[in-house]
Amino acid sequence: MEDSPPISTKKNKSTFLSRFIYFFPFQLLVLHLKRNHVLLVFWLLLFLYVSNLFGKSFGIVSLFLAPEYNGEISIYSFVILGFSLGGFIMAFHIYSYIMFSSEFLFLATLARPFLKFCLNNMIIPLAFILTHVYNTYFFLRDEQLLDSIVTIYCICSLFVGLIIFYFIAVIYFVKFNKNVYAISGKSEDYYDQLLDKKVRESTLMKKQKIASKIKENRNKRIETYMSGIFKISLARSTDHYDRSLIDKVFSQNHINASFFEIALILSFVTLGLFREIELLTIPAGASILLLFTLLVMVFSSIYSFLKGWTLSVCIVIFLLFNFVSNEYGIFRFHNYAYGIDYEKKVSYSYDDLKDNVTNKEAVDFSNKKALLMLNNWKEKNQSKLSGQKPKMIFFNISGGGLRSALWSIHVLNYLDSISNNKVFNQTQLITGASGGMIGASYYREMKYKELTDSNFHLDASMMKENVAKDLLNQVAFSIATTDMLIRFQSFKDGNYSYTKDRGWFFEREMEDNFCAFENRRLSDYSSDELESKIPMMIFSPSVVNDGRRLLISAQPISYLTQITNSDYTSTYSSIEDLEYNSLFKDNNSMNIKMLSVLRMNATFPYILPMVLLPTEPSIEIMDAGIRDNFGMKTSLNFINNFKKWINRNTSGIVMIQIRDKQKQFEVDNPNSGSLLTTLLSPFTNVYKNLLKVHDYNSDQNIEMMGDWFDGEVDLVTIYMHQEKDDEISMSWHLTPRDKIRIENFLNSEDNIKSFEKLKQLLNY
Repeated sequence: MEDSPPISTKKNKSTFLSRFIYFFPFQLLVLHLKRNHVLLVFWLLLFLYVSNLFGKSFGIVSLFLAPEYNGEISIYSFVILGFSLGGFIMAFHIYSYIMFSSEFLFLATLARPFLKFCLNNMIIPLAFILTHVYNTYFFLRDEQLLDSIVTIYCICSLFVGLIIFYFIAVIYFVKFNKNVYAISGKSEDYYDQLLDKKVRESTLMKKQKIASKIKENRNKRIETYMSGIFKISLARSTDHYDRSLIDKVFSQNHINASFFEIALILSFVTLGLFREIELLTIPAGASILLLFTLLVMVFSSIYSFLKGWTLSVCIVIFLLFNFVSNEYGIFRFHNYAYGIDYEKKVSYSYDDLKDNVTNKEAVDFSNKKALLMLNNWKEKNQSKLSGQKPKMIFFNISGGGLRSALWSIHVLNYLDSISNNKVFNQTQLITGASGGMIGASYYREMKYKELTDSNFHLDASMMKENVAKDLLNQVAFSIATTDMLIRFQSFKDGNYSYTKDRGWFFEREMEDNFCAFENRRLSDYSSDELESKIPMMIFSPSVVNDGRRLLISAQPISYLTQITNSDYTSTYSSIEDLEYNSLFKDNNSMNIKMLSVLRMNATFPYILPMVLLPTEPSIEIMDAGIRDNFGMKTSLNFINNFKKWINRNTSGIVMIQIRDKQKQFEVDNPNSGSLLTTLLSPFTNVYKNLLKVHDYNSDQNIEMMGDWFDGEVDLVTIYMHQEKDDEISMSWHLTPRDKIRIENFLNSEDNIKSFEKLKQLLNY
């Protein structure tokens, strides 16, 4: 069967304007804008992502424009991205076909009706593909620093992936989809003869009048459509077709489309079951497209059965799921800190917490241990200064994803290289948040290995390369495949069993990338910190449920959480800080994996799962940056507790603050921005000003040190000077240009002055 002849071979019964207005692709676009808002939200997000207009600070654009597969940008990564994009576009076509096809009855008379529909439904996908290709070219050239030939190869690979998926889809729908002639068993000529009035009357005399004859108000007017990529034809009249037969055509097509969707969903879930296999870990951008595809296909499968009731039923199902999860715990997934015992539950009542922080024996014991550690620090450093009192160094490192991790290693390594390790040796405490503490922990791990293993040589360039490796792909892939709804894979850590999720994959990626922390526990650092072989570290993730800080250290630190048990404090204290080891002493607390501690301290909402701890009622933990992005409060509390010892045994304190960006106190023009920006400003400004509030509080607390600390205090700030419109994203993924810029920040004028100041303070 052939499609209708081109327009040029038929009489021009309508004007050019009429044929344009009732051009099938244009009418589909109007219908999408009018009724298909669910899918338009997905398309809007994708357009914003690839145009770097949404998620800019988290580096989402790089996931779509520079996908990585097996740790590198390659033709394979773009083929996979193109294949995933093809899947999303096909899901868009299927949903649109199920939703709109019955309103365009002429489709049932065409050869391969669904494929013709897809061709005419390509305005939005084609606009996205062109936008994606345009932005990809400049992103690969300017951010990834690739030459034009490689960039063109990558873009061509994207189209290869698209074509592969379309080829699979075409084979399926050509084989199984039928039109009105195939279903009725009658030829095209038979229906063409019905257009002749006499023949039609003769036919109707032999049969009862067709009760289901097509009603005009249910058939959208279409005059022209695309019958080929470069071919436009007139739409065939359907007045002489049996409506029940046409409905049967669409019903058969819808069922086949639903089977195709179900097969894809099962394929994606199966892919998630083997997500530990490196070859099956697809690029993060492809994972996002995969997630969107799943959501669209599930929604369209439901729509194919429920039609106009779909949205209402989905809302009811969501409310039912919410009720069941609340009452019976179904679909409520939890993430765990690996290595600790979850069988015993710790009371988290106010009275029990108050007893914990007012435990004098615990405070005395922790003070005794800390003084021993400080004396070891003194002995190590004073012997190198010919009797002079050393400066005690405190590092406060900001969070900020991989950019902070790489920046902290650059700074720490540079300071040791110009001071002959004097900075590392004189550092007593390192604290902070998120990525900054991941980088500092990795640096400390490598320094300790260098000090204790004569066969190990610290390769600074390799260390920087390792810490900058992607941590996002596996996390995004896990979210897209099984993390949200299905978690039945588990693993054992000693005697304890846990489910695998994106938190587990994040830790595994860190271990693989860094070539460090393998089976390292918090307890492994206890004696080395106590003997002052390595600096002490304190992590301070936030308790989501009540905003408290959970202080985690390899040393007993009850002195940082103590509250004097007076009548006033017993009545009114809100108990801000809790000591992890004291609270979970019966849960094998020191057996926690060091990688779990790092993850808890860097758990950004939704990207990584909040960590459940064994309390009653349960509490969950997330990023330390919520409460104190630099750990300044922890450092000041430590100094305050041991101020007498510090005054007697040191020549002063040097507080080095490593920031992932400069302090910004400029006020945005309140008269600028759109109406929507103005309406949302009360909410968005709360988030935007969160880190500024941390700066205000830290600066105020440092200024107040003079009231309680008599020694000399010097504050040195080393930061990345980032322009507002060209910031490095706060993501777990960095581009080559990002890495170069981070290294170059060491040579900024302000940082050079800070290095000179340190040189004078430490006399190196």
